[in-house]
Parts: sequence; C-alpha cells; structure tokens
Amino acid sequence: MRMPMAIKRGVTLLLPLLLLNPVLAFARGTDPGGWTRVDSIVATISGAPILETDILMEMDLGLLESSHLGDDFGLLLEAYLNRLLILKEVEEVGGFRLTAGQAEGAYQGYLLRYESKEDYEEKLQMWGIDEEDVFGWLSRALLVSLYTESRIQFFVNILPSDIEKAYEEDQDRWGGATIYEVWESVRSELMQSTYRKERDRWLATLRTRYDLNVYSLNGELGK
Repeated sequence: MRMPMAIKRGVTLLLPLLLLNPVLAFARGTDPGGWTRVDSIVATISGAPILETDILMEMDLGLLESSHLGDDFGLLLEAYLNRLLILKEVEEVGGFRLTAGQAEGAYQGYLLRYESKEDYEEKLQMWGIDEEDVFGWLSRALLVSLYTESRIQFFVNILPSDIEKAYEEDQDRWGGATIYEVWESVRSELMQSTYRKERDRWLATLRTRYDLNVYSLNGELGK
C-alpha cells in the first residue's frame, strides 16, 4: 500500500527513529525545537508494519466501509486488519479469484461517489496514488468479502432440532406465536449468530497464524 507522498518522505528520513521506536514517527516542525507526529505504526502482521495513514487514507477515499462503525478508530482498525488477515489466507490457499467483470463492476460502482472526474483525480493526487492503486484495493476488498462468505457458510448448518430448541428456550420472546409461525425468523437468527461465532473463531486463528500485534499510540502492545 502506498503512503501519501509527504508522509513517505518523512518516514524515509526518519527510518533510524522508527527502528528505535516502531510505533511513533516524528518530524521537526517549523517552530524551533518543535516536533510533529507524522505517522505511527498501529499494528504488524507477520512483521510487516501497518501505518495509521493506511487506515485514514482508506476512510477518506471511501475504501474502508465505515457506515456501521462510525468514527471509532479502534473498530475501523479492527475491520482493516481483519481484511488483511483474510487476504493473507486467500493468497496462501490460492485458486480463489474474481472475474474481470466483478472487479470492473466494483470499480465503476465506486466511481459513482464522485461528482466529477476532476474531483476523483484531485483526491488521488492528494494521497499520492493512482487509479490502479484504487482498482487493486477495491478488487482485494471484494475478493475478501466473497471468500469470507463462502468459507464461513460451509460451517453454518442449522438443523430443525436447533430451531426447536431455540424456540423452546425463549418462547415468551415470540409473543405466543407457534413455532411454525416463527420458524423462519428463529432460523434466521440462529444463522446470523452461528455465522458471527464461526467468523470470530476463524479470525482468532488468523491473528495467531499470521502473528498480529496491535499497538497503542504510547508504544505498548494493545489487547
């Protein structure tokens, strides 16, 4: 992933400092003796650094889905890291690819968020990236989404006995409706709950497998 050009230069010049403190990078400001933080390493995956600007850039470009996460940086970081972890498994497993039409469709849909080509090009220039970068990020995000869906659904199997048990354990919730009247609703809830549990279990194994470390801004490992 490319860094904004201004940040890239700052981090390059401060490489020795980053080696001493892998979390924060500072540059001397215009005021005498003043320092300004230009970037920070918020996590590492298999030893590779993940920069704060990686997440901020994707948020600004609308590449990181945040409508249900709000402005909570921790949640956005988690979503971003989950995508990278899943992508590593996709690359490791191999054989799971998008069609040309799927990738192009995702890109054309993304362009609709801009009022003009000039607005889009201005945004690219601001971050020091090009259309190929955006196309690649969108393609990988879609690949991860489709892979996740296909992988987890394989393990989600709700039996009639599961529906009957869930109904019996919480009949009051259904307002006196018979099991036949709420069968599909109970089944849907069980599907969603099982999907979330399997996804969380899977992501936990990926965090261990690919040695995920998350840092707080004070330089300590996060929980």
